[in-house]
Amino acid sequence: MIGLIVTKEGFPVSYDVFEGNTFEGKTFLPIIKRFKDVHKVEELTVVGDAAMVSFENIQQLIKEELSYIVGARMANLKQEDIAQAHRELIGRRQTLEELHKVDKASMRIETERGLLVCDFSYKRYLKDKRDMEKQVKKAKKLLEKNEGVKRAKFLKSKEKKKTEQQINTPLIERTKLLLGIKGYYTNLINEENKTIIDNYHNLWHVELAFRIAKSDLQTRPIYHFKRQTIEAHILMCFMALSLCKYMELKTKRSTKAIVKLLKQVTDARILNTLTNEEFILRSEISTETEELLKKFSLSH
Repeated sequence: MIGLIVTKEGFPVSYDVFEGNTFEGKTFLPIIKRFKDVHKVEELTVVGDAAMVSFENIQQLIKEELSYIVGARMANLKQEDIAQAHRELIGRRQTLEELHKVDKASMRIETERGLLVCDFSYKRYLKDKRDMEKQVKKAKKLLEKNEGVKRAKFLKSKEKKKTEQQINTPLIERTKLLLGIKGYYTNLINEENKTIIDNYHNLWHVELAFRIAKSDLQTRPIYHFKRQTIEAHILMCFMALSLCKYMELKTKRSTKAIVKLLKQVTDARILNTLTNEEFILRSEISTETEELLKKFSLSH
């Protein structure tokens, strides 16, 4: 299990290696504490999704005097909190034109788990609505087929007859209230809602860094067994990832695009069999590749 720390641009700054059977939710606190101590960092904000940071972990972050921005599981909120978020962000607006006008609107609620910042996204609303309608349609089809108990989001067993199912209408109504709404728990009470939301959305840089490491650099699979050789393998991958991110930030291109351009530069070796003299002819370099090399301050 690899713990990786990157800047908001996705440039890797630190990593740690854990045993393979370690739950990922228990990896970020040790690596953050170590990073904070080694580099004498006084203020640090942990940003994570709902799957990574449990309520117990949040309590630990508070204990360590760390700030946090964590994705909230909106479906687990109390009904009054859901109703308040819907009322303040959407209200009685029903048409797409009305909903489009409140795109990026935000609000905050004090909950038992701390400050909850919520925002509404028109694009997210359309996707959530499509997904909900698709799931409701699937639930109704399964009910019509009457093939016994089936698992579906909007199906539930009848109270008296556990072998029979019905549409879960309360869950559908609850889901409707949350269409397009996302929440973020934080203890940054003095920060603006937009700052908190924007910092959470920077998480995609972390995902991208891992994607490069897994696919482009082929960090996996690892065929080593000893810890020392595994750590050496990860170190080389970390160094390669640093170079890749440097190239991406310098050129505003993806690693795949950069490698594809550089691979177009080829050499032909010609040997004169009479004199044993060797000639090397380089292929013509495109303007695009030349500009790329200039950005790296490399000659060709």
